[in-house]
Amino acid sequence: MVYKEPDELNTPLLSIVIPAYNEERRITATLDTVMFYLEAQSYSWELIVVDDGSTDRTASLLADWAEKNDRFKVTSLPHRGKGFAVKHGMLQAQGRYRLMCDADLAVSIEYLGEFLNAIHGNSDIIIASRQKTGARRIHEPVFRHLRGRLFNLAIRLLAIPTLSDTQCGFKCFEAEVAETLFSLQKTAGFGFDVEVLYLARKLGHRIVEQPVDWYHREDSTVRPLVDWFVMLTDVIMIRLRDLTGKYKV
Repeated sequence: MVYKEPDELNTPLLSIVIPAYNEERRITATLDTVMFYLEAQSYSWELIVVDDGSTDRTASLLADWAEKNDRFKVTSLPHRGKGFAVKHGMLQAQGRYRLMCDADLAVSIEYLGEFLNAIHGNSDIIIASRQKTGARRIHEPVFRHLRGRLFNLAIRLLAIPTLSDTQCGFKCFEAEVAETLFSLQKTAGFGFDVEVLYLARKLGHRIVEQPVDWYHREDSTVRPLVDWFVMLTDVIMIRLRDLTGKYKV
C-alpha cells in the first residue's frame, strides 16, 4: 500500500502512543523494537510515550531516549490510570493515523502494516482481536482466559454487543475520529477501551476487528481481580453517563 502523506507541513502520517507505568524492566527493549521497525518505513511518523506517574526508573530511561531522537516525545503525568495516559497521548498526537500500543508489545509491532492497510480509506478504527478467526493466544493461563471471556460477555450485555474483544492493547484510529472520541472519554482506568468503542459505535464509526497473535506477559502491571472489578464498574458508569446525557455528542 502506498500511503498519501498529509498535506499539512511537518504533520506525520502515523503517531504511535505508548502508555507506561513502572515499565523500567522492558521499556528500553520495547523502544528499541518499535524504533527499529519505524526507521525502516518510508512514511513519516512520531512516537509518543506517556509516563503515568511511574515510581521506578521509567521516567529517567525515557528522558535518556528523548535526547537521542527528535521524533520521540515523552510526556510525564501524575498517576491517574492507563486511560488517562492514552487520552493525553492521543490528543497530543499529530498523525493522520494514531495507534495505541501497550508497552509490553503483547501484539507485535509488525502488525502495524496490516493495520494501516486495513484502515486506509476503508474504516475509521481497527482494533486487534484475540478472538476472531485466525487469532492466537500464546502462553495465556487458562484462568486469565476464562476471566477475560466473562468480562467480554459482560461488555456485550451492557455496552457493545458486536465486538468480540475490546481490551487488546493495539488499536488504530483515524485522526479526526480519535480527537472526537478521546475528547469525550471520561474513564481514567483500564475500562477506557470500552468507553471509546461504545462512543464510536454510538456515533456510527466503522470499527474493524483484526485477528492477531497475542503473547501473554508474566510481568503485567494489571492487578487481576481488583482491576477487573474496577473495569466492570467503569462499564456500568459508561451506560449511566449515556442514559443521563453526560456525553455531549
